[in-house]
Amino acid sequence: MNATLNRFINLREDLKNSLQFKLGIVTKLVFKKMNAQLVQEGIPVLAEQLPILMVVYFQEHAMTQQEIANLLQKDKAGIQRSVQTLYKDGFLKIESDVVDKRKNLVTLTASGKFVCERIQALVIAFDNQVMEHFSEEERNTLNGLLDRVAAVIDK
Repeated sequence: MNATLNRFINLREDLKNSLQFKLGIVTKLVFKKMNAQLVQEGIPVLAEQLPILMVVYFQEHAMTQQEIANLLQKDKAGIQRSVQTLYKDGFLKIESDVVDKRKNLVTLTASGKFVCERIQALVIAFDNQVMEHFSEEERNTLNGLLDRVAAVIDK
């Protein structure tokens, strides 16, 4: 019984110290803080929706929902739900493709562009708030390590 309990305790500690668990905690905290800042600024967008808005914002042409899903590596159904919500909220415009009527083209509305510009300022301010607690060398090391983790996983 004691050996089983020790294995369980060790496994629990291994999981708590795993990359997935640590990144999950950081991601959850970042989204929670970002959502609070968005509410405080009166921006009716969730942090989880930001990648869609920003992908569309930085594209030079209208995108299909499938292109957005591919770029963000998300399933099309999830992207479709978020796009519909952002459309209803007035941030995205959805038009049928003139060539292929089965495709919807997504672009930002004027209020979508305005919100994206405000969000960029919030993201930069948030990043600065967190990173001011690290030296330049630590920031460079952290960024390098995260890039390396991404490269290893992406192989």
